[in-house]
Amino acid sequence: MRILILILVLLPLSGLYAQEGNLHISVKDPVTMDGLSNIIILVGDQRLTTDDGGQVSATLPYGTYNVIINQDMYAPYSEEVLIDKPEVDLAIILDRQAGSDGGGIVEIELSDEDLDGGDNGQGVNSLLHASKDPFTNAAAFSWSAARFRARGYDSWHSSTYFNGFSMDNLETGYGSYSDYGGLNRIVRYKDSYESNKPAPYSFGNIGGVTNIMSRASQIRKQNQISYAATNRMYNNRLMYTFASGLQANGWAYAFSISRRWAEEGYVPGTNYDAYAYFASVERKLNENHMVGLSIFGAPHSRAKMGASTQEAYDLAGTNYYNPYWGFQDGKIRNSRIRKAHKPYAILNHSWKVNETTKIHTSIGFMKGRYGNTRLNWYDAPDPRPDYYRYLPSYQDDPYIASLVEDYWQNDVGARQIDWNRIYEINYLSKLAGNGANYIIEEDRIDETKYGINSYFTKDGGEHLQLSGGVDFLSHNSQRFKVVEDLLGANYWVDIDQFAERDFPGDEDILQNDMQNPDRQVVEGDIFGYNYNFHTNRAKLWGLGRFYYPKVDFFTSAYVSGSQLWREGLFQNGRYPDNSLGDSEKKTFLNIGVKAGVTYKYTGKHYFDVNAAYYTAPPMITNVFMAPRISNKFVPGIESSSGFSGEISYIYKGERISGRVSAYQTQFFNESDLFGFYHDEYRTYVYMTMTDIDRMHQGVEAGVEVKATKTLSVVAAGNLGNYRYMSRPTAYISFDNLSQPDTSELIYQKYFFVPGTPQTTGMIGLKYFHPKYWFFSVNFNYFGDAYLAFNQERRTQLAIENLGPGDELIDIITAQEEIPGGYTLDASIGKSWRINGRTIAINFMVNNILDNKELITGGYEQRRFDFDTKDVDKFPPKYYYAFGRNFFAMITINL
Repeated sequence: MRILILILVLLPLSGLYAQEGNLHISVKDPVTMDGLSNIIILVGDQRLTTDDGGQVSATLPYGTYNVIINQDMYAPYSEEVLIDKPEVDLAIILDRQAGSDGGGIVEIELSDEDLDGGDNGQGVNSLLHASKDPFTNAAAFSWSAARFRARGYDSWHSSTYFNGFSMDNLETGYGSYSDYGGLNRIVRYKDSYESNKPAPYSFGNIGGVTNIMSRASQIRKQNQISYAATNRMYNNRLMYTFASGLQANGWAYAFSISRRWAEEGYVPGTNYDAYAYFASVERKLNENHMVGLSIFGAPHSRAKMGASTQEAYDLAGTNYYNPYWGFQDGKIRNSRIRKAHKPYAILNHSWKVNETTKIHTSIGFMKGRYGNTRLNWYDAPDPRPDYYRYLPSYQDDPYIASLVEDYWQNDVGARQIDWNRIYEINYLSKLAGNGANYIIEEDRIDETKYGINSYFTKDGGEHLQLSGGVDFLSHNSQRFKVVEDLLGANYWVDIDQFAERDFPGDEDILQNDMQNPDRQVVEGDIFGYNYNFHTNRAKLWGLGRFYYPKVDFFTSAYVSGSQLWREGLFQNGRYPDNSLGDSEKKTFLNIGVKAGVTYKYTGKHYFDVNAAYYTAPPMITNVFMAPRISNKFVPGIESSSGFSGEISYIYKGERISGRVSAYQTQFFNESDLFGFYHDEYRTYVYMTMTDIDRMHQGVEAGVEVKATKTLSVVAAGNLGNYRYMSRPTAYISFDNLSQPDTSELIYQKYFFVPGTPQTTGMIGLKYFHPKYWFFSVNFNYFGDAYLAFNQERRTQLAIENLGPGDELIDIITAQEEIPGGYTLDASIGKSWRINGRTIAINFMVNNILDNKELITGGYEQRRFDFDTKDVDKFPPKYYYAFGRNFFAMITINL
């Protein structure tokens, strides 16, 4: 709070010291080193064009400015430059375009005088946020096949803005790329700050923050069409993008449309159909005001792939066996379909108050839907083909087991959903006048989100820049089930089958909605559960950045308030007095502070230290004991907190550039919820864990060496240690009330955080020919990854009746490590200019060596045999990385 007050006090004084400096920019090709003419450069609010020698100059007030270049045949360039003296030279070398969408590494080239300036007592160029370094590129692309997460952080530890409006989901913390997937040409222009680095538009997050800059005036003028073929999730992608740039009359327009589709992706049974659209218009009202509106969305439908046991993979003869589909009338039908469409509208206003002060405001609104279908059944055999009772390992008789094995290996029908049998059973039930035994249901989340983010930037003279703002979000969702397909039946009875079995004489307790008892639902009807989540958050933040000849530093803080509650729309029979209407409204007050120092030893050598502390409200999805049917909160729910620190050495030379960072982050008092079917109690169970502490520490490094003007060597690596540091309490609630709510202590201290390799490495070559073709190759290694584990196997109950020293204790409680692996990737491309038009062809192959044994993740099943203690009865399920796969694209600028 003191930091916020200090910033507000300094704000009116800082304008008294405004000075101006001349920025001289030169832009060169990385291979020929020739100056590039007619390059459009955005510097803050100014639009500059290079002359025949690739140079341009502008006079600007002291402060920091975003420098953005988007040019055909070159990778996007985004950098900050500090104007803190009368004359500032900026020499830019653009990278040749490489990869499917022109992404690549860019750099600032500094003269020898700039690089050595610290040795003669003059100021050294400040180390400002830069384009992706070799490590960041490896984390985003080379290691993505193994589901690498930088520093082991979850996605909610990073924040994303779109034209200044927050894309984060307040209910889950996740920001979903699928909300704007397919808009590659639009979302490629980003202003990113990693880890605790200061950003001018947000306090940020412990894992970094990104603003996608897609206002019409920010998108490079273009008229482009592209087509891509691939054998990954989809097979085809068609995209068209038009942008006018900022015209002389003050208007700018941009729009983009695309489609991605496949009858079947890399994994059998996975069809894909996705569209995307974007439209933006912006108007420069005068020299001080610009307003704009952007609308975008990405409706999509795709069939899902499921993890399975190694036994099922071996029986099927492939690690890409998918249990979610089967043949119906000779056609593939998948039971798990994901459908989503979340259209956004974002209104922007930029106000240049004076030469040193600007205010940017974004108002956003989203209303959309997200759903996943699956099979449900009542009083009928389990339709899942890889159900453990249908596998050879379940059979006690070796002869029966051999018959089952032969059936699995030689009859595809044994391995897939038997749709014809499902329809037959439903038809017989229909003839008897009964309801459905099987249906397809859709778990739906219909969301409404709106908010405002308004922030200012203030250049306070040679040494100071201030920014701060207010960020408000409101997120509301209706969560329910809907009957998607009755599969030939007439209706489905809306009761809880588990409660009906355990309480046969109680007509009330089995009702999902007591206000509509024994309701017969048909396709399109809501049933099962129905409730709203409401979450509001307001945040006030401020940032001060200070620049001096040898040292830069920053300090930032925020204070936020959050409110959340549940609103039940069904009166559930298990909680008749605590399910309908509003729950108690929980409020949380949270704070955060961060600071950092950069020591500029010379223009080549930088040392950077930063640290952050924050508290955060719990996610609403983790605070209710049985969120689908009750307003009951988990006992003692509180805010979580975290502390993060890192120290980095950065080298920025003419031929060598790189970074090495050591980091440590502590997370305290986090919570998490799991829902699963419990075999012992034969009902759906909710397990909410509280008091989860984690430690994430490690070293990450990346380096690029320019062996020649055309050939570079890149390398990156990460050595991490991500562990749980507490024994959390698990609160357990039984959906059918067959057991009272209970709690267990989970013995997971020092377990590894699952879901990401903790050791990774990459080494590669990049070659760019003067005739605008390129080639790159990378070798990648992944190791020290662990499966997600079943917390119930780490309780006293799991090892009950086992004596000290019993070897079963270690077998039951040990965490499974995933074997390490590797991939080899390569790409090649060529660009041409023909009659003023640009044509580019790119071809990439990942996993060239066709390594099909690379496990990317998985989980222990929630089932455990508490009687026999046999961990092999319910073995873990795995996901495998795709084998050899490709992406080929042709792009034409019309």
